[in-house]
Amino acid sequence: MKKSKILIIVFKGIGDVILTTPLIKALKTANPENEIFFLTKKFAAPILKNNPNIKEILIREEKTLIKILTSKFDISVDFMLSSSSGAYCLFSKAKERIAFYRPWNGIFYNRRVKKSFDGYNALERMEILKPLGLKPNDYYDIKPQIFLTEEEKKEAENIAASLGANIGKIVTFDITSPRSYRQPSADFFIAMADKLSEIGYSCIFPPGPGEEEYVKKAVSKSGNKHFIAEKLSLRQLASIISISSLHVGTSSAPMHMAVAFDKPTFTVYSPYTSPSSWGPGGERHAFFQKDLNSIKMEEIMLSFEKFLRKIGI
Repeated sequence: MKKSKILIIVFKGIGDVILTTPLIKALKTANPENEIFFLTKKFAAPILKNNPNIKEILIREEKTLIKILTSKFDISVDFMLSSSSGAYCLFSKAKERIAFYRPWNGIFYNRRVKKSFDGYNALERMEILKPLGLKPNDYYDIKPQIFLTEEEKKEAENIAASLGANIGKIVTFDITSPRSYRQPSADFFIAMADKLSEIGYSCIFPPGPGEEEYVKKAVSKSGNKHFIAEKLSLRQLASIISISSLHVGTSSAPMHMAVAFDKPTFTVYSPYTSPSSWGPGGERHAFFQKDLNSIKMEEIMLSFEKFLRKIGI
């Protein structure tokens, strides 16, 4: 691949941004002289901080249009497939404007890729590189990447210690979802936390904005001591997960953070979300999937305890 100036567009979802990081690494592996610019929204941008494969993070809300118009990109890659992201792709004036195929999107893109892979989303995203002569398994592993400083990791330990958590035996929990059909009863997660607490683990629940009362109410039902880490920044949340022994929760950004840090995960899925698409698979990652209204405590706990034994907890 010849040296190129590349614009990648991912607006929505912190998880979507994280799952695009293997593609960034692939482009730098294909040619270390490639210059990669990443256009995203302000709330997601911090997760890309310190990524050595990115030349510049562009924030959509910060009037970056002039920058895009004048940067002379060679390639633009758009994962959003919206009219607004398509417009940014056109404004980039890139010779190659790449996106996944939709019947209507030929106006924005001159290289449209039809998907042929159905599996882990991080690998599926690699298919978009086919017009550049890159194949999904040519250059790279598909583990997402988040780059923390030693200071951030130390801060995470200090936050956990201030809560009273047992450093070295931390389990993080994400029990909410922006979509109600993907959010199981909190009672299942509290039962899992109680089980972990009984064997010496400290369970930390970091609520996102607007989730505080829900999480506090759920934790208050437990007879064990669990910890609520409120008002964490995105990178503080990532740092806490990086020092954990396990992450438990829904299919969401914190789960993808745990995968990036090679932490085991146990994820509860609704029938409307595909574990093979959103989870990495492998021995260190397990899931439970069922209609959320028909889950029985005994069956989900049996699955969870089996996984704990498997990973040596």
